[in-house]
Amino acid sequence: MGRYTRDEILSHALDFLQSPPLDRHDRPGDVIDQNAFSISWLQSALDRCHVKFPFSTDIQDVSITFQSNSTDIVLSSDNTKYLPTDFILDVRDGVVYISNNQSIRLKRKSFQYWLSIYNSTLNNRSPVPSIYTIIQNRIKVAPIVQSNISGTLWYYKLPSLVNSGDYINFPDEWTLIEYVHIKGMEWNHTVDLGTAQMFLEKELARLKSAGLLNETEYDVVPIENNQLLIDTPLVDRNSWMGDIAR
Repeated sequence: MGRYTRDEILSHALDFLQSPPLDRHDRPGDVIDQNAFSISWLQSALDRCHVKFPFSTDIQDVSITFQSNSTDIVLSSDNTKYLPTDFILDVRDGVVYISNNQSIRLKRKSFQYWLSIYNSTLNNRSPVPSIYTIIQNRIKVAPIVQSNISGTLWYYKLPSLVNSGDYINFPDEWTLIEYVHIKGMEWNHTVDLGTAQMFLEKELARLKSAGLLNETEYDVVPIENNQLLIDTPLVDRNSWMGDIAR
């Protein structure tokens, strides 16, 4: 939980700016107006931060259904929807199915890998899926399951729209205050357009390097030995290198 509410952050920024024209528009009578420019500036900063560097406070889960007649998973609450409206990115290997009262994670693979598994199992549906990929704003699994299965999707979500009394959940609120301050200077034409964006990019890099974004992904990319698909059931995994490897 942050120290400042939305309006307190905006008031700090407007105090630093000392711009009577912007103050009259955004803070008439010392109260942040619902149509204030600074509200949209703050929201855009939050959206930019969370989309560029999704971090632990963004993680959400939602119930999903694996369909017996499709590779697409759907939301259990509405089987006409494939992803939540606030979806940014899945947590790696964050698709889970439930079988025999156990939750089992699927591996996220490339589309090419998924397509090979899908084609090879097209006529042989499986009791459970084994992998998934994300294309065209849909999560696709393979193989197709024999019957509908319940599961969970763990994903990074967009930040909610912040209201007047909401506390901002962000590692460094002064980064947001200074961003809105610089956006105000852009509005006053005292700095070049894009200055606030450049400031935000540098601050995000600083927060990331300091570990303040509480990242939940691996620090390194795990090496897996199943990325090469071979049609034959048993082969020498070093054969692609020729005689030099023997």
